[in-house]
Amino acid sequence: MKYSVRKLSMLALLASVLFAGAAHAACNANPIVFVHGYSGWKSQFDVMINRFKSDGTPACALYKFGYNSLGKSNKTSAKELRSFINNIRPNHGNRKAQIIAHSNGGLVSRWYRVFEGGSSATSRLVTLGTPHKGTSWAYACFSPACSEMRYNSSFLQSLSGRGCDVSLWSALDEIVIPQSNAKCGNSRQTSSVGHLTLMVWKGVYNDVRRYL
Repeated sequence: MKYSVRKLSMLALLASVLFAGAAHAACNANPIVFVHGYSGWKSQFDVMINRFKSDGTPACALYKFGYNSLGKSNKTSAKELRSFINNIRPNHGNRKAQIIAHSNGGLVSRWYRVFEGGSSATSRLVTLGTPHKGTSWAYACFSPACSEMRYNSSFLQSLSGRGCDVSLWSALDEIVIPQSNAKCGNSRQTSSVGHLTLMVWKGVYNDVRRYL
């Protein structure tokens, strides 16, 4: 009986080692980081993340980054994004991260790429409805991040068009005014949907996948 128990324990240990090895292999992919927008939250990307999973992307390669958009400057949030990505990259053999950012999250990501070393740590940034050139909506709020989204803010002037990659914009975006201000870098008009719907619409997801 003692021998059987010992044998079973060894088999269980071997199985756990093999499982851990398989899990590690499944994460041998570029990490994809989702960055929400102003006053947003991480779970807003759940629909898109589930689509990635259904299309074969391993769950361990999908990350949601959250930040305090209502209380902190985008510059501070960019530093936090740098720490977040630096912490996860070793889990993927230091492969470069791919960022999908909605709205103000795109500005956080651009600052990270330009001023916080993100250009060497990322291979792709796809923004969805990001006010790259400001938006009139930002004059309706008064937090640090909000003021940074205003036309010709010192924040946008410091970026001076840098840090862009692929920008997806919608002709029906009711938050980025004018809608053309969501263009930066390689821009593409995506599905004609509202600002928040950009994160859940399948046509937008298909465009995102096209650029990863």
